Amino acid sequence: MRRYFVLFGVILLLGYISVYLPPVREHLVGPFTAGITQVAGALIALCGGQVWVSSNTLAIPGFAVQVLDMCNGVEATLVLWSAMLAFPAPWRYKLKGLALGTTTVHALNILRIISLLYLGAYDAELFHWFHWYLWDAVIMLDILVVFLAWLRWAPAVKRPGEPLAA
Repeated sequence: MRRYFVLFGVILLLGYISVYLPPVREHLVGPFTAGITQVAGALIALCGGQVWVSSNTLAIPGFAVQVLDMCNGVEATLVLWSAMLAFPAPWRYKLKGLALGTTTVHALNILRIISLLYLGAYDAELFHWFHWYLWDAVIMLDILVVFLAWLRWAPAVKRPGEPLAA
């Protein structure tokens, strides 16, 4: 168990260090954030909303948000990836979990961005409460639920000399 937590911490630290390197931020994280913003704008337009998108800024009549670090889903994804990569499971299973988990985290995050945009146009105080408290908790809960579901269906891994649990 201690090995898992140490490995989780090391992977998470390396992930955070890597995403904050200037070349990674400029060539991967920045364009990814702009892409998430574009997807959110496209969904609003698809549902008939009036929306403007410019890089990482999303605007509707009466309100605009800028999707920044910590709001783009990258850090949340790093937490999930670290948990899955640190767990002793076959690589094929890890890759499936990473793909499904990443999709889940970012789909929920796009819903978060859109809801916050409309909430901000409605009530600034509610926007701040949802932004800083409720949605952070929901995203972390999503990561936990995805990870626990992934663990539930994980194939058993037997280390040499260990009995398989019944």
